[in-house]
Amino acid sequence: MKPGPMEEQERRERIEELARQIWEAEGRPNDQHLRHWLMAERLLEAELQAAAGKERGQ
Repeated sequence: MKPGPMEEQERRERIEELARQIWEAEGRPNDQHLRHWLMAERLLEAELQAAAGKERGQ
């Protein structure tokens, strides 16, 4: 059975992880939380789309 859509908690944790990685890669700047969060959301969507494409054999 295929896994279902990403659970909200799992999604939030992945976004937090990506946002932290972005923050660290940028040298841990202050006052960039929202920008990092939004970037992480976009990265997660790209990851999910790529995974969906692989599942469909694209």
